[in-house]
Amino acid sequence: MPAKPDTLDRLVQLLLLVAAVTTIANGLFMVAKPLDWYVFVPTVVTTGPPNAHFIRDIGLAYLGSGLILLYATAGPARRWRAAFVGGLWLTLHGLLHIYEVAAGICGPATFWADAPAVLGQPALVIAALAILKARSRI
Repeated sequence: MPAKPDTLDRLVQLLLLVAAVTTIANGLFMVAKPLDWYVFVPTVVTTGPPNAHFIRDIGLAYLGSGLILLYATAGPARRWRAAFVGGLWLTLHGLLHIYEVAAGICGPATFWADAPAVLGQPALVIAALAILKARSRI
């Protein structure tokens, strides 16, 4: 990596930072106020009654992913593996939502309502990793 980060290096950091901060915020909300989170996200109420323990479990997964992504922001070219690991759960979660639409488990309207939050974070991480790979930083 060059001594002085260039614009694309900063873009990678920004993409990972946005993914990290939003993931951590969501995880903290889920852990601290699971029932408030349940009613805050309109599509969640259609999945069944709330389970505070289960919401907190998922919140911890978000929190863990976000903290790993935050660690990766300090030096993405050196810590691309952390970005990969931090984005892995987010990506798998997004793929589950895609599968549920394809299998008819949930409708397209629910998918599109969830898409920005469910697919946005992994898309940011994937874009950051793609930039690093294209620039031979991985």
